[in-house]
Amino acid sequence: MNEKIIIYLKGFLMGVCDLIPGISGGTIAFITGIYERLIKAIHNISPKNYLNLLLSLKNSNKFIKIFNKLDILFLIILFFGIFSAILIGSNLISFLLENYKAFLLSFFLGLILASSKIIYDDIKIHSSSNMFFGLIGFFLGLIITFLTPSQVSNPSFIYILIGGFLAIFALFLPGISGSFILLIMGLYEFIITSVKELKTQYLNLIPFAIGAAAGVFIISRLITWLFKKDKCKTLYFLLGLVLSTLLILIREINNNISIFNSLIASQIIILFGFGLLAVFLIKRL
Repeated sequence: MNEKIIIYLKGFLMGVCDLIPGISGGTIAFITGIYERLIKAIHNISPKNYLNLLLSLKNSNKFIKIFNKLDILFLIILFFGIFSAILIGSNLISFLLENYKAFLLSFFLGLILASSKIIYDDIKIHSSSNMFFGLIGFFLGLIITFLTPSQVSNPSFIYILIGGFLAIFALFLPGISGSFILLIMGLYEFIITSVKELKTQYLNLIPFAIGAAAGVFIISRLITWLFKKDKCKTLYFLLGLVLSTLLILIREINNNISIFNSLIASQIIILFGFGLLAVFLIKRL
């Protein structure tokens, strides 16, 4: 039961981060140690595997064995956490971003910086060629963040579908924010409003969900292949993407607050410290 609660909380935190432009839910999966398990479980989603699961219903032992092998319960709990965070937290995150953006991002800055150090220590081979892939990931993340956001008032079915595909694709690439991708495409406010007014706007989310499902199917197989090909280079690339997030957060904090106000600056430093401390305490526990 404790493990299930922890998985739910990690999913909830992923969902919260997916609501914040500039922070990827994939970053949270990466820094909380469930990234590879998540990719593997999603990679197992295929018609063949789930047909075998259905055919095993007559044999309870076989059904349980396949169910556990596909890690279905993990996915259910994790995605329940993600979606509950999106449904519950959309109004709260909007409020915090509007009124306390710099403080919220300062906490995440400490969280991601400390976690990046832990990820770095877990990479087995620190060769120059592996580090080069880290630089590629870092600069790719920076290039994406300097794209100019746009605004679309009445997007088409196809455009929303493409938005869902790219946003969920970014969800599984730590450091690339799905929310920021939606901002660039001009879909962020449209999707957030549709979630807030779910009872009347649910039809807007159908093409988004279709695109997201296609993105999940493709990215999970791509990441799985890369891990098999060269795990260290892949981890360095993903770590580079995560580190690029730090500069995005620093930029956003600087744009939203005056660093010359000593009281506010000290509060930001304290929240940054809480983010650092939280990671090391969780790792120790």
